[in-house]
Amino acid sequence: MQTATLHPYTKLSLSFFFSLLSVLLDQPRSLFLLALFSWLILLGSRPSKPVLKMHLILVLTTVWGLVVSQGLFYRDFPRTVLFCLIPPGESFSGLCLIKEGLFYGLVQSLRLVAALSAGLYLVTSTPKELLFRAVSALPLPRGLTLMALAAVRFLPAVADDLRLVRQALRLRGYRPLKRGLLYTVKTELSIVYPLLAKAVRQARALSDTLLTRGFDPLLPPPKGLLPPVRLVEKILVTFLLLAAFLVLAAKILFWLYFQGVFYEEALRPLYALVRRFL
Repeated sequence: MQTATLHPYTKLSLSFFFSLLSVLLDQPRSLFLLALFSWLILLGSRPSKPVLKMHLILVLTTVWGLVVSQGLFYRDFPRTVLFCLIPPGESFSGLCLIKEGLFYGLVQSLRLVAALSAGLYLVTSTPKELLFRAVSALPLPRGLTLMALAAVRFLPAVADDLRLVRQALRLRGYRPLKRGLLYTVKTELSIVYPLLAKAVRQARALSDTLLTRGFDPLLPPPKGLLPPVRLVEKILVTFLLLAAFLVLAAKILFWLYFQGVFYEEALRPLYALVRRFL
């Protein structure tokens, strides 16, 4: 399935759908299927190898960070201790790896993976000019949309600059941790400051360009900048938004039942469905 050719509004709807469900769903199986579906959508756009490499790095660091942090600092019960890095003492509860914390961190990481894959699919599969037109045509403050799109536009440029700087450092013999942790941290920080300074200069140049061209954020959004949405995509978007709304309504009804606010005998199958699958 070639998902890169979808309309920008369809891609925005897909990103919204995955982001909303990643917050609403709680069951591990449902979150896993959501993350898998989002990942398949990203693969369907046929991303380049650098994009796949970046996605893999982001996913691994996200999963690793959440799983380890929750495994070490999980405070709910029950708690099954796998092993302790620092044994408990008289006034210290110890630093132990908790089995339930690892599982909880894995579930939470699935939420981020689903939203991350959908966002990366939107940004990498849509040309910057087309994305700018799509967001600018929405009934949103033009200044806010311009600021968000400018940030997205400059991220690849900053990544390219970072790659070139690190390549130059490698050619000069720099290797992380080769000369100690303190030297590595100092060198990495020396890379960040020039990149931030260049980003600020580019932002200032962009604002000057907009002012000289008469950009007015108070004007209504332009029309006729995008091709019409195909019928099959309209049906897909309608189905996804309807599914997201139904999940939201079911979760609200279940929360009211769980809190003892509202209970309806006829909704017992719905309560069981939410408890088991959502």
